[in-house]
Amino acid sequence: MTTPIRAVRPRARPLASRAAFGFGTGVALGVALGSLAWLADQLPYPWPALIPANAIGAWLGLGFLLGASAKTVPTGALRGLIGLLSAVAAYYALISIFAVGFRLIGASHAATTWGAVAVIAGPVFGAAGGAWRHWEGDGRSFAVGLLAASLIAEGIAFGELRTGDAAGIFYLVEIAIGLLIPALLLRNRERLIGYVATVTLAIAFGIAIEPVTALVRAAADRF
Repeated sequence: MTTPIRAVRPRARPLASRAAFGFGTGVALGVALGSLAWLADQLPYPWPALIPANAIGAWLGLGFLLGASAKTVPTGALRGLIGLLSAVAAYYALISIFAVGFRLIGASHAATTWGAVAVIAGPVFGAAGGAWRHWEGDGRSFAVGLLAASLIAEGIAFGELRTGDAAGIFYLVEIAIGLLIPALLLRNRERLIGYVATVTLAIAFGIAIEPVTALVRAAADRF
């Protein structure tokens, strides 16, 4: 009589190893985004529009992506925080190495200001990514609407006066991506709430994004 062969399950990686890999990925992607943002700033137009690493949507999208890769919503918030802080650190580290004059003098203050923004935005959008992966129903729809609305609001607010140039085309593409996100990321029964959340938040963000961005930039430029 033969003994039945049991399927051998692959051993799960230790918790510490999984955590190190997850947060290491967040640091690596953050550094990559921050480095691309710095590179885009060094290039002549229209390259900054063709490498839109300085777009608000790119940074918030990274936070959402890192949150979606996490095992829990709180861990997603932490990964979003680490990713965006890493991006800010990489961007200003490159400025400290290569910049001269006033930009170099003000780098530490600007890094602190944008780091404070990352401390807020990173956990919010990281948690939203985690909620999209782990939650069901209205909470999941709202999380997706948060990301979609951010892209739409940026595209409308900063692209409204640009027509035909590379930046204007980028903002139109960003709006289109924002409009598609609920359809692509949500189930049929969740899409109505997702689009309601998207429209509502896009209106609120559209009103706030220009004055808030101007305020943060003004604070970052003081030294």
